[in-house]
Amino acid sequence: MKEAARMNGKTAVCFDVNQTLVQQGLSFEQSFRGVWQDYTARWLQEQTPSQETLWAAYITRWQQRKKARTTFKQLDELQQQCLREALLELGVPISTGLARSFMEELRRQQVGAKTLMPRTPEILEKLSQTHRLAIISNSPRSEVLLMLGRFGLTGYFPEERIFTASRPAEKKPASSLFRSALQALGVPPRQAVMVGNSWKHDVCGAVKAGMDAVWLNPGVHPTAAGARTVSEQRLGKRRVVLIRELGQLTDLFP
Repeated sequence: MKEAARMNGKTAVCFDVNQTLVQQGLSFEQSFRGVWQDYTARWLQEQTPSQETLWAAYITRWQQRKKARTTFKQLDELQQQCLREALLELGVPISTGLARSFMEELRRQQVGAKTLMPRTPEILEKLSQTHRLAIISNSPRSEVLLMLGRFGLTGYFPEERIFTASRPAEKKPASSLFRSALQALGVPPRQAVMVGNSWKHDVCGAVKAGMDAVWLNPGVHPTAAGARTVSEQRLGKRRVVLIRELGQLTDLFP
């Protein structure tokens, strides 16, 4: 690897979770529909909204609430509220406890369908010897904690180094999560790097906060030099290194 591609002088590495450390098995919509089907399996069919009807009502509520940036609800609470409102709109009474258990089951199904990216524990173990590691994720905190626990990664990411949005306006690519992470880690932006699969959320968000980034993009076409080629570009004043698989990450750090 060219020396220029290495991330020298970094003391902290921040990671996205979904499609970066773990591979997604079920989308939120797939899990939502599946949980609703399980919940209503013993109900009289004519008394319950279909999966399509409930999903349409839920996502409409979610988009409305998401745009209302005055809300300070946790994302978990916001999802539960949208579910309750959607069901009430469709004439189905639902308790706060049922809405909470619905979303908890949805989260369990999503996490249960995920798998680790190849070599993830090996990579984190090596990096943890020389760098402080953190999570910066748009996923609800409860989901992140479930994933890290399921895959045995909590030792690399103590709770005080897990940064998730408490409201929609804080989600990446907004710089607030990145700045919170930098402050908690006690490092200036140029000593930290963000690793993620989303150009918009991870790369652009990190650059806005003054950080360099590593963009994990398995879909990029390999060059004549081979599929494992690492490339680099500039985004403003910051560096963005492109990798095709997570295993290439350890080659970037001395």
